[in-house]
Amino acid sequence: MGGASYEILMPGFPGRSSRGFLGWSTILLLKTARGLALFDTGGSGDRPGLMAALRGRGIEPDRIETVILSHLHFDHMANAECFPKAEIILHEDEYAYMREHGAADPAISVFQVDGLLRSAQLSLVSGEIEVLPGIRMIRTPGHSGGHVSLALIVEDRRVVLAQDAVKHRGELAAGHSPGAFDEAAASASIRRIASMADVIVPGHDGPITVENGEYVPSGVSAEISLTLRERRYLLEA
Repeated sequence: MGGASYEILMPGFPGRSSRGFLGWSTILLLKTARGLALFDTGGSGDRPGLMAALRGRGIEPDRIETVILSHLHFDHMANAECFPKAEIILHEDEYAYMREHGAADPAISVFQVDGLLRSAQLSLVSGEIEVLPGIRMIRTPGHSGGHVSLALIVEDRRVVLAQDAVKHRGELAAGHSPGAFDEAAASASIRRIASMADVIVPGHDGPITVENGEYVPSGVSAEISLTLRERRYLLEA
């Protein structure tokens, strides 16, 4: 699996809130012989940042030829509609999960997902395939019923774009994902990714390098501003 590359357009962030899901997820730009693609498109609130990140690289939305979705949670699929010429690729297992369990999954926006599933741009795939030249889709269920990750070789290093199969470094170290739809399957997916990767890109954390059996995480950065009492406060992580 060679000749493909990736770039993190928007990094994931392992933040939590008592209000609910914070949902700052990783969005990836893929470059292959078939053109430009995205792996996930973030949440609705990410739209201005995603568009700015693309245009900052000289990429207009109509140049994105493929959008691959890891799963159907609100923070990973919300902006697929912004790419009018893109084929939207979803695994059939995630489609089935949505139909069987979507209404009970608090991270699925049923009305929003129903619109996506009616789109003429949507293509369902099955099994484990070379979804783009040099990029293999692998099944990593557990977080959701049909979650997928992507595997590729970059500079002789095995990279897994894990998304929420490994949300953050804590799940990788612990080997399990509390609160997953199927915790046994989620643990198996974590083990599989850990066994095959030199670099892991989680869904809500910075890249993690595997060195001599140890996990070495990169830094995570985020900037948040609060406006209180007519004063602006800047928080940096």
